[in-house]
Amino acid sequence: MPSIKRREIQRIVGIISRAILEQRLAPGTRLVETRLSEALGANRNHVRAALLELSHQGLVAIAANRGATVACPSQQEAAEVFAMRRILEEEAVALAARGERRGELAPLRALIEEERRAVEEGRRPAAVDCAARFHIELARLGGNRLLVEVLERMIAKTSLIVSMYQKDRNAHHCHCEEHGKLLDLVAAGEADTAALSMRRHLEHLEASLELTEEEEQSLDLAALFAELQTEAETGPR
Repeated sequence: MPSIKRREIQRIVGIISRAILEQRLAPGTRLVETRLSEALGANRNHVRAALLELSHQGLVAIAANRGATVACPSQQEAAEVFAMRRILEEEAVALAARGERRGELAPLRALIEEERRAVEEGRRPAAVDCAARFHIELARLGGNRLLVEVLERMIAKTSLIVSMYQKDRNAHHCHCEEHGKLLDLVAAGEADTAALSMRRHLEHLEASLELTEEEEQSLDLAALFAELQTEAETGPR
């Protein structure tokens, strides 16, 4: 059983990584330990340990004389992340289509509907979260736990990349219709076609990016993390 200290570090990691995944923390945002401690009601040593763990995951950059910032993936890293996601998710969706659980799609269809509502209502963080969960839960159907673990990290990095490089800031970076078509192919057991459809889906996402750097933005960390903690206790809006 994790110690109290470990649970607290995991709590901080979870909140910050969720803020990054949902694109509420922009790449390049400074993560000042004192401000984070106040915003999260946390011990500064625990915050420092959490930031170090996030740096190992590639979500945070720690530099001498500057401290921690949300990572800013380079153009090369963006290309590598998408290449890795294509490899992982083509295999994942093919495994799902060939597997015994391909009929267990009701929760995934519910996620698509949740994502669609969030898009229609302009709740971008919620839509991004739904899209990420869709890809992860679809991969879980294939039964390869290590693949899912690596994919979770790639999806978090993709959120950073999209946040930096998406051409249309008002656009949602995944498409509910494409998700629905993927599920139809999985349900039909069309493994090869599902893999090809996943490749095209990810290529569509990559094509929506413009690889130019963005300026650092200021952010009220206290308000952001208060909102995330409230959502964790009561559920998202």
